[in-house]
Amino acid sequence: MSQSQDIHSIIVQIFGDEYNILPSDGGAAEVQRVANYVDQKMKEISSQSNLPKAKVAVLAAMDITAELLRATAERDMLTEKAHQSLDRLNKLVEERADISEPLPQRPERAQQPLERLLRAQSARQRDRSSV
Repeated sequence: MSQSQDIHSIIVQIFGDEYNILPSDGGAAEVQRVANYVDQKMKEISSQSNLPKAKVAVLAAMDITAELLRATAERDMLTEKAHQSLDRLNKLVEERADISEPLPQRPERAQQPLERLLRAQSARQRDRSSV
């Protein structure tokens, strides 16, 4: 379905028509994958009705855009949940760090082994959460 025309562009076939496309950052394979998807959507829509090509293309564009908007909304929701989880984790780490801080009158070198371990764990968790 795809043939190289020259070094910079590829030919794809969508709904019976050939298009000469310049690949973007994703390269020729991505252009072909996108063309196949658009072709599939247009064939799907045309199989359900007898519309002109231009209307099939508009309906396919609307369908693909609706999919994109749903995926974007889902990604945004998951990103927000991840940020909330990170915020809760950071708060817990900070609370643990406060618990394990030495009393002001105690010199740092007088810490007990358990106290040093808790401080080290808190520091590692803060480092991980900042990534």
